Amino acid sequence: MPSSPTSDTDRFMCIAYLLVDVGSRVLRQLLSHHTVTSTSTLDQYLAKHMNTLNGLKRVFNQSQMDIMFPPNGVATNLDDYDITLLSALFQNIVPALSKQEIDMIKILREERNKLYGHAKSCQINANVFQTYWKDISSTLTTLSQQCKDTAFEAKILQEIQRVQMSAIPAGTYLDILKTWFEKIETVDGVLQNVTKRLQALESREKSSGSES
Repeated sequence: MPSSPTSDTDRFMCIAYLLVDVGSRVLRQLLSHHTVTSTSTLDQYLAKHMNTLNGLKRVFNQSQMDIMFPPNGVATNLDDYDITLLSALFQNIVPALSKQEIDMIKILREERNKLYGHAKSCQINANVFQTYWKDISSTLTTLSQQCKDTAFEAKILQEIQRVQMSAIPAGTYLDILKTWFEKIETVDGVLQNVTKRLQALESREKSSGSES
């Protein structure tokens, strides 16, 4: 188990990084693996399923539709797809998934949802961290293998090992977390509480930096 993250905040940052950054990369690659071929792009695949997507207004909001079908007519940018959008696409228009892939994506969603509760304090204790780390890192490793790209699989394993050996600096990751939490489908009270906690953490990080 990773031993470098020594504070509850460091542990939170490591888990959030695995889910937000590494998790999104793996799911994007998996989506590309199942939708992009030598004769078909992601844009063409989405256009083929446009009627289905338009009929799922309760699943895909307008901002997500704009990511898939940019109003300015440019090609969709896979880097803009977050876990929420990716998971919804896998559930609704990617029928080629294996049972193992479906189960792994479900685990990522569940771990993300569990993290929301802990995000109220932006901290994770050592015992909870161990459970998170084991489940998420194992899931990401398995999903990366399903992409059938050995170079990509090696990069993901290397990134997981890197995070395992070093804590994620809280100050450099706060903006990403704020953007992530703004996209969470949750009640305003929880979101406001999370934002306040993140702002307080950012203030402490700036104070520590100025003192040093």
